[in-house]
Amino acid sequence: MWLIEAASPSRAQRWTEQEGRWEFTGKMVVRPLQVEHWMERGYSRQRAEELYAEATAYTVRTLGEHVYRYHERMDEYWFNVPQGRTENDLGEELLATGYYRYVCPNWKTYPCSTGTTESVLNECPDDEYLDNQWHLKRIEACAAWQIHHEGDDNVVIGVIDAGMEVDHEDLSELGEYRLEGFEMGETVTLGKWELDGGDISDFGGGYCHGTRVLGIAAATGNNQDGVSGIGWTLRHRMLKFYDGHSDQVLACMWVAADAGDRVLCSTATIPFDDETTWTMWYDNTDELVDEYGVLIAQAAGNQADFEWWAPLPDVITVGGVDQQDERWLGELQGSPVGGFIDVMAPATLIFSTSCGTSDAYGTLGSGNSYATPQVAGLCALLWSYDPNLDREDVLDLLYTGCDPIVDYNSTLHGHGRINAFNSLALATGDLWTRDPHPGLAGEDNDFKAAGATNAATVRFYYGSTTGQTAVSGCSNVYVGIANASVLGTATAGTNGAAIIYDYSVPSGWAGQMHYLQAVDLSDCRVSNLIQYTFPN
Repeated sequence: MWLIEAASPSRAQRWTEQEGRWEFTGKMVVRPLQVEHWMERGYSRQRAEELYAEATAYTVRTLGEHVYRYHERMDEYWFNVPQGRTENDLGEELLATGYYRYVCPNWKTYPCSTGTTESVLNECPDDEYLDNQWHLKRIEACAAWQIHHEGDDNVVIGVIDAGMEVDHEDLSELGEYRLEGFEMGETVTLGKWELDGGDISDFGGGYCHGTRVLGIAAATGNNQDGVSGIGWTLRHRMLKFYDGHSDQVLACMWVAADAGDRVLCSTATIPFDDETTWTMWYDNTDELVDEYGVLIAQAAGNQADFEWWAPLPDVITVGGVDQQDERWLGELQGSPVGGFIDVMAPATLIFSTSCGTSDAYGTLGSGNSYATPQVAGLCALLWSYDPNLDREDVLDLLYTGCDPIVDYNSTLHGHGRINAFNSLALATGDLWTRDPHPGLAGEDNDFKAAGATNAATVRFYYGSTTGQTAVSGCSNVYVGIANASVLGTATAGTNGAAIIYDYSVPSGWAGQMHYLQAVDLSDCRVSNLIQYTFPN
């Protein structure tokens, strides 16, 4: 029996829905204060246990048949709002009891993306449309792939989204790089694994959000088909939610973690400007990390003026940049910024897999839904390089390798925009010379090494034939170039990158092959030797 009386209609509204961003669903969640929470408030253990028992008994008695899901791990009660009640009046009365860690609506969320637009061009390996993936050039994926590009059997990205084009040529067959998917169902108990009849097909109806997000993270690379994800063979799993409500998204995270997925990618807009909703997400993500050690990449939403209540310490919150490496802003939407942002990634005009046919591709609109899978993919690639890293190691490599964006401000843009080359170079402990994207002779070009010691001087050498040249200042250290000349020097930043900017390449170098190598003079580490030919 429902015991709580309706609240006065004059009471101020705690929660306000925004159409198309987050909306009420007629469902809510409560979590009683746990014994440890009562003890943190100064109660003895005995009294804390009594208060917890009172809160639990009250919850069961009060919510009764309206509970449709009890999440035992979190001690959460998900329930339907009774007829004649609203989320606001009921929530206020429940909170007024003082029994609860949080009480909040089960928000309906929306993907962090907008419509489609025209394609742009860029360069990279042998996949058919890699020229269209400008974001891979921005995060220096090609240079990163010279270090590492393979996935690992024990590193899986759980993509929590609207399903996928199951037979897409670029998303791998089940059992190859794609792991069995999961369909959440209207309730957790109705969820089904793919091999047990679960339907994980994309329900986007031409929107194809889940297929697009999955392709950005983990499309098979270097296979002459379509596009490439952040790694060429990253393991991935689709966890299709039923309706996008908060409980569905969180339940998918728990299912993915239970299945052993180490990176979780969520692109649903979550209204974290409310303290009780934030607390629910904080408690769940904190428990997920404590129990499983997972990395969680979460889109920050597409509301440029949006401010969260507080950062989520166990979540990588992702904002987006445009092709000018500035925070992306559209006519009505844009990337939020603030102290809750951890990293940024390209978010506009991203070319990816699409649905409708097995070989569908397209250029997307703008949204942090397209930035987030790049972050998840890079975390999976770093973990695949060394599966023995713990989550804090991967986070450190991800964050340290970031580049500052235009008008960078750490209080607004987190650690900056991700850079796959920087992060992977740091993971190796070696110095790496970037295999440059071909520039033109007679023009200014940038030359870069990654993995250098912070503030170290890095010297670049070049020459036309292999051999040996002693490195001045480093005893018994040689570069692999005969009669090498010094191209120049650069000072490494905190991200390990040392760059000679705007080096004026002689026009006579057109069509000639040169070798390039760098040395970190702080510890005399010598980079890889690369060949570079300026096109005619």
